[in-house]
Amino acid sequence: MEPVVFTQLVIAAATLLASLGGYLLAGVNERRRDARTLAREMELRGAERASRRDDAAHAFQRETLLALQDAVQLMARLTYKAMHFDHMQARGHKYTQLPDALSDDIHSNGVEVRRLATRVLDPGVRAAVDAFDETSARLSTSPRHLDGLTGDELENRAAVSMVELNDGYQALTSILGEALRREIAWKPDIE
Repeated sequence: MEPVVFTQLVIAAATLLASLGGYLLAGVNERRRDARTLAREMELRGAERASRRDDAAHAFQRETLLALQDAVQLMARLTYKAMHFDHMQARGHKYTQLPDALSDDIHSNGVEVRRLATRVLDPGVRAAVDAFDETSARLSTSPRHLDGLTGDELENRAAVSMVELNDGYQALTSILGEALRREIAWKPDIE
């Protein structure tokens, strides 16, 4: 074989091998780029799902705290009504059970407050709700502690009970308000 033909064959073979090698390297690089792009897209989708879950969880907490605020306010009002009923009964020196409608309302409200409180993540809020629920239950049941009190004693006991109920309510609404403000102010972590 002549040297010129051989040189041309070597050049052609080298060109063919270089083209084939370039093609293979380009394929490898493209696969790596596609894998990196896919990994970034999967990470972004995961972050978006996590962000939506966080948004939903905070929205749920906000709605729960708002409903709990309303239910606690109703609990305070119903407790006041029961205390007033008991006070009026004590003034007349006769004791009867609460009217059925009031008793049913107190029970339903208590169940609602407990249901909502169990949904709250903050243990401090749950503890404050428990404390107010106990105070409310104590003040709205068993008017026998008023038995035998007359005149000023009865009025003083009613005033002390009202102050206790109001103080408990104010303390709880303060704690609920702080928790609610935290939920309202929450912003997702933006990277």
